[in-house]
Amino acid sequence: MNTHLISLGWNETFQFHFESIKEEEFIPARVTRENRGQYIIHTGHNVSIARMNPAVNKRMQSSGIKPTVGDWLAVEPSSLDSGYEVRHILPRSSHFERQVAGKTSDLQSVAANFDYLFLVSGLDGDFNPNRIQRYLSLAWNGQTQPVAILNKKDLADDLQNILNEVRKVAKGIPIKSISAIDPSSLECLAEFLGTGKTIALLGSSGVGKSSLINALLGEDRLATKAVRNQDSRGRHTTTWRELVQAPDGTLLIDLPGMRELQLTDQSEGISKTFSDIEQLAANCRFRNCQHAGEPGCAVEAAIENGTLDRDRYRQFTKLIYENAQSRQRIASKQSPNTPTQQRRQDKENYFKEIHIQLRKNTKARKKYFNDEDL
Repeated sequence: MNTHLISLGWNETFQFHFESIKEEEFIPARVTRENRGQYIIHTGHNVSIARMNPAVNKRMQSSGIKPTVGDWLAVEPSSLDSGYEVRHILPRSSHFERQVAGKTSDLQSVAANFDYLFLVSGLDGDFNPNRIQRYLSLAWNGQTQPVAILNKKDLADDLQNILNEVRKVAKGIPIKSISAIDPSSLECLAEFLGTGKTIALLGSSGVGKSSLINALLGEDRLATKAVRNQDSRGRHTTTWRELVQAPDGTLLIDLPGMRELQLTDQSEGISKTFSDIEQLAANCRFRNCQHAGEPGCAVEAAIENGTLDRDRYRQFTKLIYENAQSRQRIASKQSPNTPTQQRRQDKENYFKEIHIQLRKNTKARKKYFNDEDL
């Protein structure tokens, strides 16, 4: 394989998909930045601009799939200028998308083909463990390995208590506490870094994603701003998505701060994030238990005896409800309901979603968890 491409994250799987196209004039290239209908790409030898081939663009519009930062493309030299035309998007190893803010059902691809998703939180006045749970559901659904990054540990009054709190909501994933302004604190991230490894950073504005990337780059390449004094909330600094490479070969994708992060269809991600609740529900007396006063409810019993945190269960039901609404919005785009029908459908979807999430059979759960976890 081309060693120049390997340094950009190329591997045998992408090589296999590229060779299956069987077009000698095509070359592989990775999207490093999206810029209003055109893409900055890296071919392994040079950086150039790629535009959509008209026929390919029409096909992609009908399918709803468009290139995003981190994608691997099959491109060919353009007949119009010195750039390239996009002919194919290679299958993705991982993909992160979000629902566009507001009540629309439109989805936005954010990044693709990353090995780790750093869920960055700032340990200042805007710290919220429930936000980590939300991000975690999205990360698992994107088929990638999430890592909880707790930045600004120098501002934490009781770091150990915070770590214990995060472990409760981010079960089974690596949790690292750092300070982006202290290079020595970044040594704990070494296991995730290296040539060809791609990391996307997700978090609200002001948590220090750009500062962390600057620290890993060894230079102040990305702009940063101070958070607001009254509530420690950040101001949007990163307004585009871009893939950059650190001196050690690590590829980093800085994502714009996302305060309103709506779920799309994250059933699998929610299932894995709250696997402990699913296992409890499997022990309920009734298969259709809704955990609302039924006799023999294992979930309510766990809440009463302290085995299950009540706030964790509330967060679970909240995400289930949001996910059901999101799925319904997407479905109603093709088949709109009247307001009365919509309210009835929302209610039905809510209870149906809880039933689906909590009554997974053993075979389905084994897809995500080791036998010893069951």
